[in-house]
Amino acid sequence: MTNVQRKILSFIEKIPALSPTIARIIAITGNDLSSASELVQAIKLDPVLTAKVLNLVNSAYFCVPQQITSINRAIILLGMNTIRNLALSAEVLSSFNPSTGGSFDVDKFWEHSLACAVGCKLIAMRIETDPIKQEEYFIAGLIHDIGKIFLIKHFPRDYFSLVKKITDFEQLILKEKKFFTLNHAEIGGLIADKWALSGELVKSITSHHDQNAVDYSKMPATVYLSNRYCKISGYNDGIGIPKPAELTEADWQRVGLSLSMEKDIFSMLNEKVEEAKVFLHIRHTSG
Repeated sequence: MTNVQRKILSFIEKIPALSPTIARIIAITGNDLSSASELVQAIKLDPVLTAKVLNLVNSAYFCVPQQITSINRAIILLGMNTIRNLALSAEVLSSFNPSTGGSFDVDKFWEHSLACAVGCKLIAMRIETDPIKQEEYFIAGLIHDIGKIFLIKHFPRDYFSLVKKITDFEQLILKEKKFFTLNHAEIGGLIADKWALSGELVKSITSHHDQNAVDYSKMPATVYLSNRYCKISGYNDGIGIPKPAELTEADWQRVGLSLSMEKDIFSMLNEKVEEAKVFLHIRHTSG
Protein backbone atom coordinates (compact mmCIF):
# COMPACT_ATOMS: atom_id res chain seq x y z
CA MET A 1 0.00 0.00 0.00
CA THR A 2 1.40 3.40 -0.97
CA ASN A 3 1.54 6.40 1.37
CA VAL A 4 -1.10 8.17 -0.73
CA GLN A 5 -3.47 5.22 -0.57
CA ARG A 6 -2.89 4.95 3.18
CA LYS A 7 -3.80 8.62 3.55
CA ILE A 8 -6.93 8.22 1.43
CA LEU A 9 -8.18 5.26 3.46
CA SER A 10 -7.41 7.14 6.68
CA PHE A 11 -9.40 10.16 5.51
CA ILE A 12 -12.32 7.93 4.49
CA GLU A 13 -12.26 6.30 7.90
CA LYS A 14 -12.61 9.74 9.49
CA ILE A 15 -15.60 10.78 7.35
CA PRO A 16 -18.57 11.16 9.69
CA ALA A 17 -21.21 8.52 9.39
CA LEU A 18 -24.59 9.63 8.17
CA SER A 19 -26.53 11.34 10.93
CA PRO A 20 -28.36 9.08 13.40
CA THR A 21 -31.63 10.29 11.90
CA ILE A 22 -30.64 9.27 8.37
CA ALA A 23 -29.24 5.96 9.61
CA ARG A 24 -32.55 5.30 11.36
CA ILE A 25 -34.52 6.26 8.24
CA ILE A 26 -32.47 3.88 6.08
CA ALA A 27 -32.97 1.08 8.62
CA ILE A 28 -36.72 1.66 8.79
CA THR A 29 -37.24 1.76 5.03
CA GLY A 30 -35.05 -1.32 4.61
CA ASN A 31 -37.28 -3.35 6.91
CA ASP A 32 -40.44 -4.72 5.30
CA LEU A 33 -42.09 -4.88 8.72
CA SER A 34 -41.61 -1.16 9.43
CA SER A 35 -44.57 1.20 9.36
CA ALA A 36 -45.04 4.68 7.95
CA SER A 37 -45.57 6.01 11.48
CA GLU A 38 -42.06 4.86 12.45
CA LEU A 39 -40.62 6.80 9.52
CA VAL A 40 -42.63 9.90 10.46
CA GLN A 41 -41.32 9.80 14.02
CA ALA A 42 -37.72 9.34 12.85
CA ILE A 43 -37.85 12.35 10.52
CA LYS A 44 -39.61 14.54 13.06
CA LEU A 45 -36.69 14.09 15.45
CA ASP A 46 -34.77 16.42 13.13
CA PRO A 47 -36.76 19.64 12.48
CA VAL A 48 -34.19 20.94 9.96
CA LEU A 49 -34.39 17.74 7.95
CA THR A 50 -38.19 17.84 8.15
CA ALA A 51 -38.20 21.35 6.68
CA LYS A 52 -35.82 20.37 3.89
CA VAL A 53 -37.84 17.27 2.93
CA LEU A 54 -41.09 19.25 2.85
CA ASN A 55 -39.37 21.92 0.75
CA LEU A 56 -38.41 19.27 -1.78
CA VAL A 57 -41.82 17.58 -1.72
CA ASN A 58 -43.56 20.87 -2.51
CA SER A 59 -41.20 21.82 -5.33
CA ALA A 60 -42.05 21.87 -9.02
CA TYR A 61 -40.05 18.67 -9.36
CA PHE A 62 -42.84 16.60 -7.80
CA CYS A 63 -45.85 18.65 -8.96
CA VAL A 64 -48.02 17.63 -6.02
CA PRO A 65 -51.63 18.84 -6.41
CA GLN A 66 -51.68 20.84 -3.17
CA GLN A 67 -49.31 22.15 -0.50
CA ILE A 68 -48.06 19.40 1.79
CA THR A 69 -47.43 20.52 5.36
CA SER A 70 -46.75 17.24 7.11
CA ILE A 71 -44.40 14.29 6.66
CA ASN A 72 -47.40 12.00 7.20
CA ARG A 73 -49.11 13.39 4.11
CA ALA A 74 -45.89 13.32 2.11
CA ILE A 75 -45.45 9.61 2.79
CA ILE A 76 -49.05 8.88 1.79
CA LEU A 77 -48.59 10.66 -1.55
CA LEU A 78 -45.01 9.68 -2.42
CA GLY A 79 -44.27 6.55 -0.38
CA MET A 80 -41.69 5.68 2.25
CA ASN A 81 -38.81 5.02 -0.12
CA THR A 82 -39.17 8.30 -1.98
CA ILE A 83 -39.17 10.21 1.32
CA ARG A 84 -36.11 8.19 2.36
CA ASN A 85 -34.34 9.25 -0.83
CA LEU A 86 -35.25 12.89 -0.31
CA ALA A 87 -33.88 12.78 3.23
CA LEU A 88 -30.68 11.16 1.97
CA SER A 89 -30.33 13.80 -0.76
CA ALA A 90 -30.73 16.59 1.79
CA GLU A 91 -28.11 15.01 4.05
CA VAL A 92 -25.50 14.49 1.33
CA LEU A 93 -25.97 17.87 -0.34
CA SER A 94 -25.77 19.72 2.96
CA SER A 95 -22.83 17.90 4.53
CA PHE A 96 -20.64 17.05 1.53
CA ASN A 97 -20.37 20.59 0.26
CA PRO A 98 -16.92 22.20 0.21
CA SER A 99 -16.47 25.84 -0.67
CA THR A 100 -15.34 26.94 -4.10
CA GLY A 101 -11.58 26.95 -4.39
CA GLY A 102 -8.79 26.96 -6.94
CA SER A 103 -10.15 26.17 -10.38
CA PHE A 104 -13.13 24.34 -8.91
CA ASP A 105 -16.64 25.73 -9.32
CA VAL A 106 -18.68 23.91 -6.67
CA ASP A 107 -21.99 25.22 -8.03
CA LYS A 108 -21.19 23.85 -11.50
CA PHE A 109 -20.19 20.58 -9.88
CA TRP A 110 -23.55 20.13 -8.17
CA GLU A 111 -25.44 21.32 -11.27
CA HIS A 112 -23.73 18.53 -13.21
CA SER A 113 -24.58 16.06 -10.45
CA LEU A 114 -28.19 17.20 -10.50
CA ALA A 115 -28.37 16.95 -14.30
CA CYS A 116 -26.91 13.44 -14.09
CA ALA A 117 -29.56 12.57 -11.49
CA VAL A 118 -32.36 13.88 -13.72
CA GLY A 119 -30.90 12.05 -16.71
CA CYS A 120 -30.76 8.82 -14.73
CA LYS A 121 -34.41 9.15 -13.84
CA LEU A 122 -35.37 9.89 -17.45
CA ILE A 123 -33.62 6.68 -18.52
CA ALA A 124 -35.09 4.76 -15.59
CA MET A 125 -38.58 5.78 -16.68
CA ARG A 126 -37.95 3.75 -19.86
CA ILE A 127 -36.52 0.66 -18.16
CA GLU A 128 -38.16 0.60 -14.71
CA THR A 129 -41.93 0.51 -14.16
CA ASP A 130 -41.73 1.15 -10.41
CA PRO A 131 -41.72 4.91 -9.59
CA ILE A 132 -39.95 4.17 -6.29
CA LYS A 133 -37.10 2.51 -8.19
CA GLN A 134 -36.91 5.48 -10.54
CA GLU A 135 -36.18 7.74 -7.57
CA GLU A 136 -33.31 5.46 -6.54
CA TYR A 137 -31.76 5.99 -9.97
CA PHE A 138 -32.03 9.72 -9.32
CA ILE A 139 -30.05 9.33 -6.10
CA ALA A 140 -27.37 7.29 -7.88
CA GLY A 141 -26.86 10.11 -10.36
CA LEU A 142 -26.90 12.79 -7.69
CA ILE A 143 -24.07 11.30 -5.62
CA HIS A 144 -22.05 9.53 -8.32
CA ASP A 145 -19.12 11.97 -8.09
CA ILE A 146 -18.67 12.26 -4.33
CA GLY A 147 -15.21 10.79 -4.79
CA LYS A 148 -14.17 13.92 -6.71
CA ILE A 149 -15.29 16.13 -3.84
CA PHE A 150 -13.18 13.96 -1.54
CA LEU A 151 -10.03 14.34 -3.66
CA ILE A 152 -10.54 18.07 -4.09
CA LYS A 153 -11.00 18.54 -0.35
CA HIS A 154 -8.02 16.46 0.78
CA PHE A 155 -5.57 16.75 -2.15
CA PRO A 156 -6.49 20.03 -3.90
CA ARG A 157 -3.05 20.95 -5.20
CA ASP A 158 -2.27 17.46 -6.48
CA TYR A 159 -5.72 17.00 -7.99
CA PHE A 160 -5.87 20.28 -9.89
CA SER A 161 -2.31 19.78 -11.11
CA LEU A 162 -3.36 16.38 -12.43
CA VAL A 163 -6.49 17.75 -14.08
CA LYS A 164 -4.55 20.44 -15.96
CA LYS A 165 -2.55 17.72 -17.72
CA ILE A 166 -5.61 15.88 -19.02
CA THR A 167 -6.28 16.34 -22.73
CA ASP A 168 -8.83 13.55 -23.19
CA PHE A 169 -11.84 12.60 -21.06
CA GLU A 170 -10.80 8.95 -20.81
CA GLN A 171 -7.47 9.91 -19.21
CA LEU A 172 -9.09 11.09 -15.98
CA ILE A 173 -9.67 7.70 -14.37
CA LEU A 174 -6.31 6.37 -15.54
CA LYS A 175 -4.31 9.34 -14.22
CA GLU A 176 -6.20 9.37 -10.92
CA LYS A 177 -5.49 5.68 -10.47
CA LYS A 178 -1.82 6.11 -11.29
CA PHE A 179 -1.28 9.03 -8.90
CA PHE A 180 -3.67 8.23 -6.04
CA THR A 181 -3.84 4.41 -6.49
CA LEU A 182 -7.63 4.78 -6.25
CA ASN A 183 -9.73 6.76 -8.75
CA HIS A 184 -12.59 9.03 -7.74
CA ALA A 185 -15.22 6.41 -8.61
CA GLU A 186 -13.59 3.81 -6.36
CA ILE A 187 -13.23 6.36 -3.56
CA GLY A 188 -16.88 7.34 -3.94
CA GLY A 189 -17.87 3.69 -3.68
CA LEU A 190 -15.89 3.32 -0.45
CA ILE A 191 -17.64 6.38 1.00
CA ALA A 192 -21.08 5.07 -0.01
CA ASP A 193 -20.22 1.72 1.55
CA LYS A 194 -19.15 3.44 4.78
CA TRP A 195 -22.52 5.16 4.80
CA ALA A 196 -24.18 1.73 4.52
CA LEU A 197 -25.96 2.61 1.28
CA SER A 198 -27.32 -0.21 -0.85
CA GLY A 199 -24.96 -2.43 -2.82
CA GLU A 200 -26.66 -1.23 -5.99
CA LEU A 201 -25.80 2.40 -5.20
CA VAL A 202 -22.24 1.49 -4.24
CA LYS A 203 -21.76 -0.41 -7.50
CA SER A 204 -23.25 2.45 -9.53
CA ILE A 205 -20.83 4.95 -8.04
CA THR A 206 -17.80 2.65 -8.29
CA SER A 207 -18.35 1.76 -11.96
CA HIS A 208 -19.87 4.92 -13.43
CA HIS A 209 -16.85 5.29 -15.75
CA ASP A 210 -16.68 1.60 -16.66
CA GLN A 211 -18.01 0.99 -20.17
CA ASN A 212 -17.92 -2.77 -19.72
CA ALA A 213 -19.18 -3.23 -16.17
CA VAL A 214 -21.40 -6.29 -15.80
CA ASP A 215 -23.98 -6.26 -13.04
CA TYR A 216 -27.40 -7.69 -12.19
CA SER A 217 -28.74 -4.14 -12.15
CA LYS A 218 -29.02 -1.60 -14.95
CA MET A 219 -28.33 1.25 -12.56
CA PRO A 220 -24.52 1.40 -13.05
CA ALA A 221 -24.90 1.54 -16.84
CA THR A 222 -27.60 4.19 -16.48
CA VAL A 223 -25.29 6.42 -14.44
CA TYR A 224 -22.56 5.88 -17.05
CA LEU A 225 -24.93 6.96 -19.85
CA SER A 226 -26.35 9.98 -18.04
CA ASN A 227 -22.98 11.20 -16.78
CA ARG A 228 -21.46 11.20 -20.24
CA TYR A 229 -24.52 12.65 -21.98
CA CYS A 230 -24.72 15.53 -19.48
CA LYS A 231 -21.05 16.39 -19.99
CA ILE A 232 -21.50 16.27 -23.76
CA SER A 233 -24.54 18.56 -23.42
CA GLY A 234 -22.74 21.25 -21.47
CA TYR A 235 -23.46 20.21 -17.89
CA ASN A 236 -19.79 20.01 -16.98
CA ASP A 237 -18.63 19.52 -13.41
CA GLY A 238 -16.70 22.78 -13.05
CA ILE A 239 -13.32 21.07 -12.93
CA GLY A 240 -12.23 21.52 -16.54
CA ILE A 241 -12.18 18.00 -17.94
CA PRO A 242 -12.59 17.73 -21.76
CA LYS A 243 -15.91 16.42 -23.06
CA PRO A 244 -16.26 12.67 -23.63
CA ALA A 245 -16.98 11.05 -26.99
CA GLU A 246 -20.57 10.64 -28.13
CA LEU A 247 -22.50 7.66 -26.78
CA THR A 248 -22.76 4.60 -29.03
CA GLU A 249 -25.33 1.96 -29.86
CA ALA A 250 -23.40 -0.50 -27.69
CA ASP A 251 -23.59 1.91 -24.75
CA TRP A 252 -27.37 2.13 -24.98
CA GLN A 253 -27.80 -1.60 -25.46
CA ARG A 254 -26.41 -2.10 -21.96
CA VAL A 255 -29.78 -0.94 -20.63
CA GLY A 256 -31.84 -2.49 -23.40
CA LEU A 257 -32.39 0.75 -25.30
CA SER A 258 -31.25 2.13 -28.64
CA LEU A 259 -29.10 5.09 -29.66
CA SER A 260 -32.00 6.25 -31.83
CA MET A 261 -33.98 6.87 -28.61
CA GLU A 262 -31.36 9.16 -27.06
CA LYS A 263 -32.78 12.47 -28.29
CA ASP A 264 -36.29 11.57 -27.16
CA ILE A 265 -35.18 10.27 -23.76
CA PHE A 266 -33.30 13.47 -22.95
CA SER A 267 -35.71 15.89 -24.64
CA MET A 268 -36.94 17.13 -21.24
CA LEU A 269 -33.51 17.21 -19.57
CA ASN A 270 -33.06 20.99 -19.41
CA GLU A 271 -36.60 21.62 -18.22
CA LYS A 272 -36.43 18.92 -15.55
CA VAL A 273 -33.06 20.15 -14.32
CA GLU A 274 -34.55 23.61 -13.78
CA GLU A 275 -37.42 22.08 -11.82
CA ALA A 276 -35.02 20.01 -9.73
CA LYS A 277 -32.73 22.91 -8.80
CA VAL A 278 -34.56 23.14 -5.48
CA PHE A 279 -32.28 20.24 -4.51
CA LEU A 280 -29.34 22.62 -4.80
CA HIS A 281 -30.99 25.28 -2.70
CA ILE A 282 -31.16 23.00 0.34
CA ARG A 283 -27.36 23.04 0.52
CA HIS A 284 -27.64 26.53 1.99
CA THR A 285 -30.77 25.94 4.10
CA SER A 286 -30.36 25.64 7.83
CA GLY A 287 -34.00 25.20 8.60
